[in-house]
Amino acid sequence: MSTEVIIAIIVAVTIIFVVILWKGMSVAQTQMTVDQLYQYRKLAEQVAEAEQKSVDAQQKTAETLEDMRSRLTAIEKLLRDVQ
Repeated sequence: MSTEVIIAIIVAVTIIFVVILWKGMSVAQTQMTVDQLYQYRKLAEQVAEAEQKSVDAQQKTAETLEDMRSRLTAIEKLLRDVQ
């Protein structure tokens, strides 16, 4: 084989190797992006759950406060009636 043929084969193999490596990296990058999107979606769901729990706790606190206000009003009325 002549030197030119060997060099052409080496160049062709190198180009094929680089293209395969480049496509492989592209696939890996796409997979990383998909994984990041999945993690973001999971985090968003967790935030939504935490927000709902916070709203529920806030509503319960407001109900408890309203109950305490009504009881305090009743106690104040009772104390006024006693005087």
